[in-house]
Amino acid sequence: MTENQSFEADSLIISPLDELDPLELREEIIGAQEKFWGERDLSAHHEPYWFRQFAAGGLIARYKNEIVGYLLGVFPKEGPSYIHLVSARQDFRHLGIGRRLYEAFIARAKANGEDEVQATALPDNANAIAFHSSLGFEGSRLEDYAGPGEDRVFFTLRLTDE
Repeated sequence: MTENQSFEADSLIISPLDELDPLELREEIIGAQEKFWGERDLSAHHEPYWFRQFAAGGLIARYKNEIVGYLLGVFPKEGPSYIHLVSARQDFRHLGIGRRLYEAFIARAKANGEDEVQATALPDNANAIAFHSSLGFEGSRLEDYAGPGEDRVFFTLRLTDE
C-alpha cells in the first residue's frame, strides 16, 4: 500500500487458510518474504508440513484481493489451540491486521469449545510481548523452551472461567 492510499478496514477479509492450496500459499509467502519479514529469514518457520498441518486452523487476511497477512495455528483434538505464527505485510503493519487475525482465531477456538489458546514469542521481541498482553494473554519466560539456549515467552489466553 502506498503512502497516499488510505486503508479501508471494511475491505479487509479474513478467511480460513484451507480455502487455498496451502503449498501454493507457502510459495507465495516465501517468494514475498521481504514484504512480510524484511531482512529476517523466517523460512525455517514456514516448512511445507506446517502449512499442511495448520491449513484447517490457519487464516488469511486479504485486502482488495491481495494477501496482506496470515496466521498459522491449530486446533488439536486434545490440548489447547496454538498459534504458531502471524505476520502482516510490512506495508500493512499497524493497521490492526494481526489483531483481526488473532481475534478470528480466538473466536474459532471458542466456537470449537476450546479452553485456551497458546502462543510463543522471542524474549527480546517487545512488540510481540506487548501485542499478546493487549489481547489478554498471560506470559512467562521459559528457559530452553525451543531447545537448548532457545528461551521463549509462553503465552496463554484462558477462554473459560474455570
